[in-house]
Order: sequence, then C-alpha cells, then structure tokens
Amino acid sequence: MDVSNKTYLFKKSINSMLKLIVDLTDGQNVMPNDIELTRLLGISRTTVRACVEHLCDSGIVKRDGADKVVLRQPNTKDYFDIENKNSTKDEQIEKYFLNLINTGQLLPGDRFSELSLAKNSGCTTITVREFLIKFSNYGLIEKIPRGRWVMVTFDEEFARELISFREMVEMKAITELLKLPKNHSTWLELQELLHKHQEVRKDMENRYQEFPDLDRALHLIIQNCAKNRFTKQFFDIVSFVCHYHYQWDKTGELERFTVAIDEHIDLLNNLITHNNAGAIMSMEKHLNSAESTLLRCVHGLES
Repeated sequence: MDVSNKTYLFKKSINSMLKLIVDLTDGQNVMPNDIELTRLLGISRTTVRACVEHLCDSGIVKRDGADKVVLRQPNTKDYFDIENKNSTKDEQIEKYFLNLINTGQLLPGDRFSELSLAKNSGCTTITVREFLIKFSNYGLIEKIPRGRWVMVTFDEEFARELISFREMVEMKAITELLKLPKNHSTWLELQELLHKHQEVRKDMENRYQEFPDLDRALHLIIQNCAKNRFTKQFFDIVSFVCHYHYQWDKTGELERFTVAIDEHIDLLNNLITHNNAGAIMSMEKHLNSAESTLLRCVHGLES
C-alpha cells in the first residue's frame, strides 16, 4: 500500500494501533474488534478498516474471521514520524470550521452538512467526517441523519465544569513552567510572544481580533509544560469554547480583549523576569477574569 499520500489522521491511527498491540497483556494476541477500535481511537469504521489493511500488508496482523491476530511485535520502522506534521487538509478543515464559529456563521442550534463543509473548505468529505467525529467527542456537536450535524447548546453547568478543570490543569502547568532552567527555549518563546502582545496592544482598536490567536499561543505554551498526554485533548475543547467564543456575544468584544491582553502582558512580564509569586497571582487573576467573561457570554449569564 502506498502511504506517501496518507493523511495525518491515518498515520496517527496506525501509530495508536501499534501501541495497542505493544500494550496487549502477555498471552493475548488478538486486537480489539473494529467497533472497539472506533471507540478507543475516536475514528470512523472506514479509517479502522484502512488501518487494519495496512497492518495486514505490513505482516503485523492477519485477519482470522472476525479476529485480527497479531503475528509480530512492531518495530521502529513500522511507526510514522508525525511530530508536528499534521497534513494540510486536516489543519485546513479545523481552521475553516472554527472560523465559522468565530465569525458567528455557526451558532447553537444551527445545522450543517458534511457535504457543504467539504465543498466550502476545499477538503474531502472523508477528511471532514473524521474531523467531525473527533470533535463530537466533546459533546458540542451531534450527528443527525443523512450526513448532517447540529451545534449543541451548552449550559451554565457545562461552563462551570470546564472552568474548574481548566484552573486545575493550568495552575499545575504554570508551576512546572516556573521550574524550567533559565536557558530553556520556552523563555525565548515567551519573550517573542510578549513582543507580539505589545505590538497588538499599541493598535488594539484595529488589531483586537488578533487576540484569540495570541490567547491560544500563550495557553498552549503553558499547558505543554504540564507534560501530561491527557491535557492535549482538554486544550482542544478549551480553544473551542473559550478562544473561539462558542455562543459569544460580540458586543463589548474590544473591551474584553483589552482587559485580557493587559492580563497576558502582566503574566508574561512576571514569567520572563522569573517573578514566581507574581506569575502565580497574575495567572489566578487571568483565570478568574476568564471565568466571569465566559459565564456572562453563555446565555447572558451573570457570574
């Protein structure tokens, strides 16, 4: 099978299946069934079948009726190098979909089709479907008949649960960040990010819509310091809800972003100068502001 033009999702799914094989308990040599693989990996049955076919072609497994019997353990050559190499199409549909929400073109209760997303984003329906299946795990979109989906309305309880978990993850992450040696590359990243914040802040009235990208960049750097494999999925949903303003009331956006960017600059200054106590206080203040803002914007709730 020619894998040179396979998507990032395909390659990532192969790597995940190889890990499942490695993690099989002693004496077990049968992989989970297709339905279970779909659930475990968050992919479609079509992708599961394509991946299993690849593993069969590679001599790693063989089909024995409904079973997938492991013939050999994977070696390093069986894995794909996918570090920071998301395929263009996978990134393209994610960026396009989130932009629809950010610009108010998709609102809670709106319905949309895989076909229309594929046509308008320039991606294949398979790429679109895989993205939506993955995203549906967050409970913010739901599949309805005939290849259509609906944006789900979330309530105050959902928002508060998200905020509580976000605080737990990010406060832990920032304590790990503060332990980094002063020659670590992260400090240079933060310095560059501070400069970008300052440039936008100088012309906030005209450039305030650049803030969500700055927000995502800062929180991604912080969360990466947690070195916890489970935080990546959490970061995706926070980006969706908080950074791309799901159910966001656009009135007062400039003022909200101005407050937030000032909090970012204060936090970045404390981080870069290694003012640990100041950084913790700045982070707590920023997360509290984010909580108040999100609760005001979800159905007009007041915190």
